[in-house]
Amino acid sequence: MIPELTASTGIPRLAAIEHPFGLTLGLPDDAARQLAVLRGALRALVEIPLPGEIVHLPFDWDFTLKVNTEPPELPPIARYLTLHPWQLPKFFNRTPPEKA
Repeated sequence: MIPELTASTGIPRLAAIEHPFGLTLGLPDDAARQLAVLRGALRALVEIPLPGEIVHLPFDWDFTLKVNTEPPELPPIARYLTLHPWQLPKFFNRTPPEKA
């Protein structure tokens, strides 16, 4: 999603795409586009000859398109942390909360 940032981590190969976060493969219910992006990414990763090389996938995104990416309701962990914000450090340290 952010090729320069991802490349800076030292990954061996990168298939980059300029899509919004949460829509890496395309719009919901657009199976044809999702499959094309997935196939393009797999093909690029197989064909990249040198470690560290970046291939930009040939898929354009219409950034004027307004897409609601908000979930219909908060995930359980988000609801929990909203009610128990002091548990956030434990969440980041991967320490499960104690049962209430």
